Amino acid sequence: MRVAAVPGGLPAPGELGRCRLTVVLSNRLVRYLVVPWNDALDGEAEEQAYLRHHFGRVHGERARNWVFRWSDGLASAVDKTVLEALKGALPRGAAAKLVSIQPELMAAFNRARGAVPPEGAWLVLADEERTCVALHARGKWLAVQNARGEWQALLERERYRVAGDSPQTVIDLSQGEIH
Repeated sequence: MRVAAVPGGLPAPGELGRCRLTVVLSNRLVRYLVVPWNDALDGEAEEQAYLRHHFGRVHGERARNWVFRWSDGLASAVDKTVLEALKGALPRGAAAKLVSIQPELMAAFNRARGAVPPEGAWLVLADEERTCVALHARGKWLAVQNARGEWQALLERERYRVAGDSPQTVIDLSQGEIH
C-alpha cells in the first residue's frame, strides 16, 4: 500500500534535524467505533482480539489486517501497512524520532477539549472527501460516523440514529467554529 501523507512529500530525513515527530492520520485512513470496554481483558493480545471482533462485525474481513486502539470508549483502526510505512519512513539512526501516530479525530478533540461544554457537543471534521461526526457528552463518546458526504446531512442522520436527548452544540473542528 502506498501512503500519501503530506502534500509535496516529506522532507528528506537528513533535512529534518533533531526533532520529535507526531503524525496525524487523515480520517480517510482511520475507522472508528464506539466500543464499551471489558475489564476482564488481560493484556494487549486480548485487547486487540476484542477490538478486532467489534470491527469485524461491522467491516468484515477488511478488519483482519488492522491495528486497533481504544481510548475512553472510542476505538480506532488503521491498516497495519500504513503504520509500517510511517514507521519505516525514517532510517535507523536518524536524528528525527517518530514519537506518536494519532487519528485525526482524537488529535482535533484533544486540541478542542476545553471548548466542549460539560453537557457535551457534536464534533465535526469535514474535508473534500470525508466527514467525521462524533458525539462526546457526559464525559464519554456516545456516537461516531466517518463517511463520505456533506456534514450537515451526516449530522442530522446521526442525531436521528442516536435519538433521545443529545446536545445541540456543534463544534466544527475543521474550522474551529461553534454552531
